Amino acid sequence: MNLGGQRTWLFHESDVSPAALESLKPMISHSWDDATVHFPRTERKIDGQFHAIRSTEFSSSLKDMLGDDVLNLGVKANKITDHTVTLEDGTEFHGKCVLDARGAEELPPAETNGFRKHVGYDITLEAPHELTSPILMDATCPQLDGLRFFRLIPWDETKLLIEETFYSDSPDLNLDRISKSVRAYVERRGWKIKTIEKEERNVIPLPLTSESIRVSVTGEPIPIGARAGYLHATTGDALPDAMRFAELITKIPQNPKIPEFTTSTARDMLSRLRRPWISRQRFYRLINRLLFQASEPSLRYTIFQSFYALPEDTISRFTAGKTTWADRVRMLGGKSPVPLSVAMKHFSERSAAERAAVVKV
Repeated sequence: MNLGGQRTWLFHESDVSPAALESLKPMISHSWDDATVHFPRTERKIDGQFHAIRSTEFSSSLKDMLGDDVLNLGVKANKITDHTVTLEDGTEFHGKCVLDARGAEELPPAETNGFRKHVGYDITLEAPHELTSPILMDATCPQLDGLRFFRLIPWDETKLLIEETFYSDSPDLNLDRISKSVRAYVERRGWKIKTIEKEERNVIPLPLTSESIRVSVTGEPIPIGARAGYLHATTGDALPDAMRFAELITKIPQNPKIPEFTTSTARDMLSRLRRPWISRQRFYRLINRLLFQASEPSLRYTIFQSFYALPEDTISRFTAGKTTWADRVRMLGGKSPVPLSVAMKHFSERSAAERAAVVKV
């Protein structure tokens, strides 16, 4: 059994700090010097290092670091407190600091969220595909269920991961239809499938307002990662925030002002960071409202088409969650695919919450 399940994480090198990149290097499955995007009116190469981590390398790297004696795979945690973890087989572990990274408990309501969802297949072709770098988005396809695009990640000359991705109003996945459409996409590119090694799927809620991520970090146990909503609000990528959190946690024992690293000190730290983190995500939630509320579902691709026409440093700061005010003006000004008169109706989170009949707490 793999730690991380069946997942592949693709990230820009600029998404993480140099120190975080060093810690990730043993897990990296493949790297490229650039990637491309394809839209009906735009086709572009994006320069810069891109890296992919497959769950197989992620799992084997962690097993090498931690050792099998501290890992318990295939067993659910029935109860978690500040200092204990009780598994379903009755085994109990004790620790000074306990963090809950089991993923989201359930999907939040569609009234206050959009959804990025995908199904991917690791495929071996009968002949070389001739791709030299990833295709981040190929939206030159019929727009169904909101924004729809394919992502291609080449592993070698005949093996690649093909994902069909949607920015949808619904979390539902029609697996039979997606399987057929991926095969049809492969045929349109002139390829023939030899074997399909594995399937991966994921549904990520994308918040429209801050109310969508009101997960308590003051209760017991402390949620982290996707369980606490720590992900890029628009892309749904959790890896950059996970690495920032890991770097922060590892610095706590080195802080002379903190006498002991416990669940209590971690809770205090997260409580102080939670509000500014939610605030920093405000712009990305606005982009989500423009995607899911201000745009026609079949035209959502035009927002990303416009985005990928921007300077590369603007793109890299956006994916890293470090967008500047100048970037925001650049993204919302000029030839925005959403008319300003329409966009203005969606600027306020309060108005969006009221439209969704959300009671502010």
